[in-house]
Amino acid sequence: MNMNNKSKLHRIKVSGYKSIGNGKNSIDLNLSNINIIIGPNGAGKSNIVSFFKMLNNMMTGAFQTYVGKNGSAENLLYFGSKTTPVINASLEFKNERNTDIYEIVLGKAVQDSLIFMSEAVTWNGRRFELASGQKETYLLSNELKHSSEKIVRSILSNCRTFQFHDTSTSAYIRGATRVDNNCFLMSDGGNIAAYLYMLKNKSEEYKKYYNRIVEKIHFVIPQFSDFILEPQVLNEEYIKLQWKSTDGIEYPFGPEQFSDGSIRFIALATLFLQPPELLPSVIIIDEPELGLHPLAIDILASMIKTASLHSQVIVATQSARLIDSFEASTIIVAEYDKKEKCSTFKHLDEDELKVWLEDYSISELWEKNVLGGQP
Repeated sequence: MNMNNKSKLHRIKVSGYKSIGNGKNSIDLNLSNINIIIGPNGAGKSNIVSFFKMLNNMMTGAFQTYVGKNGSAENLLYFGSKTTPVINASLEFKNERNTDIYEIVLGKAVQDSLIFMSEAVTWNGRRFELASGQKETYLLSNELKHSSEKIVRSILSNCRTFQFHDTSTSAYIRGATRVDNNCFLMSDGGNIAAYLYMLKNKSEEYKKYYNRIVEKIHFVIPQFSDFILEPQVLNEEYIKLQWKSTDGIEYPFGPEQFSDGSIRFIALATLFLQPPELLPSVIIIDEPELGLHPLAIDILASMIKTASLHSQVIVATQSARLIDSFEASTIIVAEYDKKEKCSTFKHLDEDELKVWLEDYSISELWEKNVLGGQP
């Protein structure tokens, strides 16, 4: 399987969402298989990630929950509803044969919520208006009339955000999870034990990918030998991320004996090295380098490249080391325009930087403020 067989997010247009302005200050980005977003704190990188999180919640019927948890409509609309009455967004997906476009307009309703003012799907030039005024996306309705609507629903459901920042002692990733919670890797890695158990035991083909994941983890965590993945003796419906060390000690170690960086790398390796047919069509991830050793960041870059052969990857990062592993054409620079009071996003032009790149790395140019994206 390769990217040509999957619908790729070719273009995204957003206006009026958080720090993303309206009109000429909206964003309109063409995306490739790998997209690395850099910029200072407060520039708006995380707002791109959160926009996709909002889409994820839409596709599970939890849009109103997302709005409520994120400060309600006034916090999501650019400078509030008096300045920005609606959020506009358009996502264009392409594969070898088809072009699908999903468009929404979200407006403020009573009790500081957002509703769908309009929702539309375009398939190969044919536009279909969906219902308006609803609290949740019409794409989840059982009354869809056209196959194109179901196709777009499937595509959007396969664009998934991930963030493995929470590795505290109470984090789901360190706890027990149901053995049957293994259909896909959860956004916070909370079902990673069940997911790895499935990869190890479902088939010989899947086990090859499990072994590859274990190999990468061992390379970054030398004392790690393999996972001990078995349902708990006293409660066989649950499983925990136990492991054994390379020093031959029989005592099984638990997830609490992994460092924060180690457990994040385990989640990243599982995400990017899983079987191609299980990969989301679009992977969006925020600051995956957090807590990683520099060598692990290099391996992370190679895993992103591997996944991009079968999926599309969008990464928001602060890591100079990570961006040096990618071509300048994959870099998107985020900045906050103080005059216009909004976030801006621009692709690097590799041709314009050609002379600079003969003597400097991308990270050096970033640090020298040649690229922008500095505080």
